[in-house]
Amino acid sequence: MQLSANLAITIVGIICCLWIALNHQNLKNQYGFLEGHAQTLMAILLLAIVMEGARRMIGWPLLTVAALMLAYGLFGKHIPGEFGHSGTPLGSFLGTLTVAEGGIWGSLIGVSIGVVSVFVTFGAVLNAGEAGQGFMNVANAAAGRLRGGAAKVSVLSSALFGSISGSASDNVASTGAVTLPAMTKLGYLKRLAAAVEAVASSGGQIMPPLMGAGAFVMVELTGVPYTDIMFAAILPAILFFVAVWLGIDSYATRYDLKEVPADQRPHRRDVIVTSAFFAIPFTVLLVAMFACKYTPQYSAALAIFVGLIALLFNGKTGLDLKLGFERLGTACLNAGRQIAMIGSIIICASIVIGVLGIIGLGVKLTSFIVSGSGGLFWPSLRLTTLAFLLLGMEVPITAAEVICVSGAGPALIYLGLEPL
Repeated sequence: MQLSANLAITIVGIICCLWIALNHQNLKNQYGFLEGHAQTLMAILLLAIVMEGARRMIGWPLLTVAALMLAYGLFGKHIPGEFGHSGTPLGSFLGTLTVAEGGIWGSLIGVSIGVVSVFVTFGAVLNAGEAGQGFMNVANAAAGRLRGGAAKVSVLSSALFGSISGSASDNVASTGAVTLPAMTKLGYLKRLAAAVEAVASSGGQIMPPLMGAGAFVMVELTGVPYTDIMFAAILPAILFFVAVWLGIDSYATRYDLKEVPADQRPHRRDVIVTSAFFAIPFTVLLVAMFACKYTPQYSAALAIFVGLIALLFNGKTGLDLKLGFERLGTACLNAGRQIAMIGSIIICASIVIGVLGIIGLGVKLTSFIVSGSGGLFWPSLRLTTLAFLLLGMEVPITAAEVICVSGAGPALIYLGLEPL
């Protein structure tokens, strides 16, 4: 039953997308207006499929935000006062979201397909091999012998792993599977171990070079090159992890947190060998981007090929083709899941932005922020921060960024803040 429903949704979605792709020239001449009941039905089906995808990959919060925004676009004309709107014909409203470039086919989707998916694949390839173990070994060798060493290993490994995953949940699942048992085994409080891993893994989302989908959305929204975004993120990321490190060190002094026992630390050979599994692909990526001046996505593609070769090797026994093909399958599945999740997030966020553009609510939000802060910069920044905090409790970081920036971004730029 479930398989049949999934297959039906897939077929309907593919047919609708193919029809739009094959008829895009004619649809351009419609200027975002739907013609006939068949096109209206197609638009409704596409929006329903997109939102069902978001529900499956993310959960109800993001779906609820997108649904409320669609409802506001359709029925907000009945709301009196400043935050009501004059209304838009149904054919124009749905057409702008589904066959024009104002919704699910917007520029953010192009970024998701053309850039984000390549870097996500790069992270999945490295994670499927021994790069993750390499991160753990390097972190253990560097911090394991220090006071509160097990917690500090968690911080370093999360920072390193975050640089290729850009996902807090993946970071916890990968590094946490090792660091959480290690901390509790040494007598650390379970709530402390969980807090350290959660906070450190969250910081991995701003650790270059990958930084998750949010970084690539910044590129599209600000027009700033990806390499500049990467450089801008280095200092905040370092400061974040330094702050976490200092907090752990203070806690370790007060509660006498133990270091990692010598017999549980990796041997020097293991550190050198496993670190090559991430150091070589990283070097290829950075050299291609900064020395050869290739585009970020082309550089990541080159690094992916190097990472694929690394999948064929075992750090202990050398070449292992059987293991390599198993890892390749894991990498493909993980990349597919991550791309589907990021695609769902960005498409739902694009729907919200599309509705904001259709009904002009973005301009009203900008005016509200400026007037609510008395035209002053710091109060406007605090209002924006509050909006991010509230939305961030419900939806993923990328969606929160896109939705908030679309309303608050113009206000902050108007008050003198640089786009980056």
